[in-house]
Amino acid sequence: MENPKALEVDSGTAVPSSGLVFYFSGTGNSRHVARRVADAVGVQCVAMDECLRSGRLHFQLGGKALVGFVFPVYFWGLPTIVREFLQRVKFSIAPAWLFDVATFGTTLGEVHYQFRKEAEARGWDVGGSYGVKMVDVWTPMFDVSDPVRNQRRTDAAEPQIDRVIEYVLARQNGPRHWSSFPHWLACLYYRSYERQRRTQSFRLLKNRCTACGKCIRQCPVQALAASATDGKPYWQKPQCAACLRCLHHCPQFAIQYGKHTLKHGQFVHPDK
Repeated sequence: MENPKALEVDSGTAVPSSGLVFYFSGTGNSRHVARRVADAVGVQCVAMDECLRSGRLHFQLGGKALVGFVFPVYFWGLPTIVREFLQRVKFSIAPAWLFDVATFGTTLGEVHYQFRKEAEARGWDVGGSYGVKMVDVWTPMFDVSDPVRNQRRTDAAEPQIDRVIEYVLARQNGPRHWSSFPHWLACLYYRSYERQRRTQSFRLLKNRCTACGKCIRQCPVQALAASATDGKPYWQKPQCAACLRCLHHCPQFAIQYGKHTLKHGQFVHPDK
């Protein structure tokens, strides 16, 4: 969370602000983009999952307030945390100019379409939609074990972020980032997100786990809890956000998902 003062209020209390950039991030990619954009525009940067966990969902906006949302693409669509936040957050007035930035590894799918539908349901107009290609951290499928390749992809994202900042400062939409996939195909693939969120796909390598509790503290939906016997984590909820934050941040790489993550490695954005 970039500006603690933005959230040091009682639940439901409005927070004065001329602008805000909200973000959700599993491994730091979207957080890095949000930080850069917020710093360039001169507004506060706030984590969506922390807002949901604390119940701090009311924000007082100025008359010319700029509001942005930065998040990763999950199965060609919105992460469940982002969708929930969009449905629950309350602004004193509609944002004067609203934009979204999606970080992705392979394709944006129809994430901008989904975002716009959620925004329209709240009566908000979306002024700009942008995309930044970064390291794909869905390691059940993608390999992030090569640090040189990861760094190349991370470095290549910086000029993309620069362009996003230019568009946001000018309050202009950028190049079209819509997917060429048929809507029905994108919807079909996004449905698989519900299945991938099942925590039964995770496993703990107990011989590696030191019961440090980092995964429990960082889980955005509190799906993990500590065992009363040895303090090691277990999944107390049937579903999570499938952000893999626990897997990528584990100091001992003791958390795995499916069959391939052990060989595919871990990644956390160097800005983290």
